Amino acid sequence: MMVSTQTKLAEQMQFLSQPKEKLLSLRGKELYETLNSLGLTHTQFFRAVGTDIEEYCAREFGIDLYQITVERFFQTDPNAKWLFPDLVRESVVSGMTGKPVYSQLIIRDERIDSAVYDVPYVEESEEEEELRGVGEGAVIPESEIRYGNRIIKLQKLGRGILASYEVIRRMSVDMLRVHLRRIGECLGRNLDKRLAYVLTYGDVSGETAPEVLNTQTAGTWKYNDLVRAFLHLTTKNFFLPTHLIANSDTMEKILSLLEITDSALFDFTKSGNLPTPLGVKLVPMPDYPQNCFVLLDARYAAQKLTEQDVLVESDRLIHQQWDRSYLTVVTDFAIIYQKARVVMRCDWS
Repeated sequence: MMVSTQTKLAEQMQFLSQPKEKLLSLRGKELYETLNSLGLTHTQFFRAVGTDIEEYCAREFGIDLYQITVERFFQTDPNAKWLFPDLVRESVVSGMTGKPVYSQLIIRDERIDSAVYDVPYVEESEEEEELRGVGEGAVIPESEIRYGNRIIKLQKLGRGILASYEVIRRMSVDMLRVHLRRIGECLGRNLDKRLAYVLTYGDVSGETAPEVLNTQTAGTWKYNDLVRAFLHLTTKNFFLPTHLIANSDTMEKILSLLEITDSALFDFTKSGNLPTPLGVKLVPMPDYPQNCFVLLDARYAAQKLTEQDVLVESDRLIHQQWDRSYLTVVTDFAIIYQKARVVMRCDWS
């Protein structure tokens, strides 16, 4: 797998590092098929030649993407239609990575070669990992990175776009991109929801449930609850809290705490900028579970694993078959350091 990935990467770099003039000599179907065979997108191609899709279309085809209709786009130049699938894909991707917040809450988005992934992890033990004096010939304490029982099976997520060509043909390409970006935001919200579940309950490996603390008083939120979660993560688990995630109802109660509404400390009531109690960024997430929040160190808690990035049914779009097109992605989140987050609940009794 690793050799295959490295070979593919070398082929991509070799292609993209060619002289600009040679790259620009490829157009239409030839460019489309070359990029597909290498696993590249038009956006990566444009970046390599120092342009973007708007400038490229204007120079190569005399097309103004902000003014031209979808119908005219396909009629202008036979080579232009081969750009359309990637135009759709990039519009959706911009929505998926723009408004949703999951990208702020993960270590990285890692591309993998299979829908099944064995996650490398460290089981931390304060006793085993304590630095101590080592005599001549004595055993040095070790931290071991392991494989073995943390198997993640990625999910295939999809969304259909139902619109006949008659519906969109008079629409401007730019307006279509607005609608596609919104669809991407909805897909991104689904990823937010999935990450919220993984942080709260653990990933599909079944080995990564978080520590759960109860509030000082059942059914009630107090500032001391934030302090307790903060101290647990810092002084017991030795992680630095960076983000606190809660749904709208819980976040409303947190923002209404007297210590946080103090205008001498935060200007939320004036500016609408969310406060950062204890230096932690508050993240309202509509689909987060009720009556709890998770406090995490986003540098260590979870990563996103992607086997297939956003895929569109290219052939159908090229031939203007818009009656039922699908976008799919194969991805999921994995917990890396189990103790890099803690859940605080108030619905106990």
